[in-house]
Amino acid sequence: MKTSELTAIQAVVFDFDGTLAQTNINFGLMRDKVIEVATRWDVYRESAQQRYVLEIIDEARDILPDERSRAQFSREAEAAMQMVELVACSSAEPFEGVPEALGRLSECGYRIGIITRNCAGGVRAVMERHHIPHEVLLTRDDVENVKPAPDHLQQALAVLAVPAQRALMVGDHPTDIECGQAAGAYT
Repeated sequence: MKTSELTAIQAVVFDFDGTLAQTNINFGLMRDKVIEVATRWDVYRESAQQRYVLEIIDEARDILPDERSRAQFSREAEAAMQMVELVACSSAEPFEGVPEALGRLSECGYRIGIITRNCAGGVRAVMERHHIPHEVLLTRDDVENVKPAPDHLQQALAVLAVPAQRALMVGDHPTDIECGQAAGAYT
């Protein structure tokens, strides 16, 4: 990023887990729990094994024949995921210097956002315990399409009233970069 591009930045939007905080979520266990639910519903397909957990749920849900079944399956799969997340987030900590760094960015005039594929309950519990500065927080529970879909970042930027061309997306995973690039932000 050139210095002239850096001065054009008005907002910095961060991923949460692995970028701002160490949650130690056991994603293997989460995947296993969701696969158990999908198997019980007879909608698990081996082809889903290489997909992210949320995408496994989406693929399995789409197999079900009616809206009522899809809604019930989604509730059960979400509960399985949340159980794993809430346990991990109960002891999660921000990385050293994160609250201070975000506070300094805010003092310098940058708008601060956080977007995450994690559940609202777990993330908000960590945020409340550790007072991580931000203006907008959008979890998977707050949006229809999670990252890497650009919608996730675009919704945060709409709240911040900053165009994507003046935003920087920061994260630790390829989905964060894909999301930022698809939205037209710096990454």
